[in-house]
Amino acid sequence: MKALVLDEGGAVSLQQVPDPELADAGDAVIRVTSTSICGSDLHLMHGALPSKPPYVLGHEYVGVVTEVGAGVHGFAPGDRVVGPAAPWCGACAMCRRGQIQMCQRGGVFGSGPTFGGLGGAMAEFLRIPHADTVLSKIPDGVTDEQALLLGDVVSTGMTGVRHATTAPGGVLVVIGCGPVGLSAVHTARLFAAAEVIAVDRVPGRLRVAEQLGATRTIDASSEDVGAIVGELTAGRGADGVVEAVGLPVTIGQAVDLTGVGGRVAVVGIAPGAVELPLPQMLFKNLTLWSGLGDLGHIDTLLDQVARGTLDPSPMITDRVALDDIVGAIERFSDPANGVVKYAVSVG
Repeated sequence: MKALVLDEGGAVSLQQVPDPELADAGDAVIRVTSTSICGSDLHLMHGALPSKPPYVLGHEYVGVVTEVGAGVHGFAPGDRVVGPAAPWCGACAMCRRGQIQMCQRGGVFGSGPTFGGLGGAMAEFLRIPHADTVLSKIPDGVTDEQALLLGDVVSTGMTGVRHATTAPGGVLVVIGCGPVGLSAVHTARLFAAAEVIAVDRVPGRLRVAEQLGATRTIDASSEDVGAIVGELTAGRGADGVVEAVGLPVTIGQAVDLTGVGGRVAVVGIAPGAVELPLPQMLFKNLTLWSGLGDLGHIDTLLDQVARGTLDPSPMITDRVALDDIVGAIERFSDPANGVVKYAVSVG
């Protein structure tokens, strides 16, 4: 099959690689119809997430089941499906504690041996372990582009919102309008946030945030974020903040913007150690949460898309075929090109 392979030195190229095969009774193989490019793919290419090449990249996917193992009972060839970026078994000690992100038999698709050695989704076919546990059937009427982002960025953004909100009717600030931050903006409606304030330095991303439900956008490159949030909250500060950047300055800003008794959820991946303003947090009675996205709610998200409550497809600003993915990655690597998210058609 054709697949995008990451080689030594961070080079990527389309290559012919062996088709995936069933390795366990609980496996399924899907024909990938759509995939995407994620910021973490760039981290793998540049060595920020070390994992020894060569391996196939990609962890976001929609596809059609072509083969199932003898232990798979919920899916059959021909089923149209979406699944999580990181599969889990549902039976190990971590899964039984609800920590599916740390499944002892899991990993992350397309991330090499450091992250489980699973195949990548930037390919014509993909083997899915624990298929009955992790795959979700896509309802009729839900498009590939509507489903594609649910297994990673939408689930992660929603996780941030869930940990940053305590009651309906609050003011939520989202710092960083990349795909995860935009997903937080979009899923805030599920938690009945009265105001959703999106903060970024890129006007194009702020426009997408408006499409996805932001009630106010703030251009951090030209506006005083603290003053505006203070004005909108009558000086109280936000009830919750989702930090989707991961830089020390934006994590500190999240604490500044949160009011007394508020919550800060950090879903941005920090490049290293971050100094926290603990005295300020203490006197504000703040709750700080950080963690990986909970990818176990795809069925719920699909239902919301089918009902018309959610539609994350405005995040997809660019489209390309798998044959042209190398050039797309080069374009995606430069934020000046304005790409928020690619939809990559396969086959």
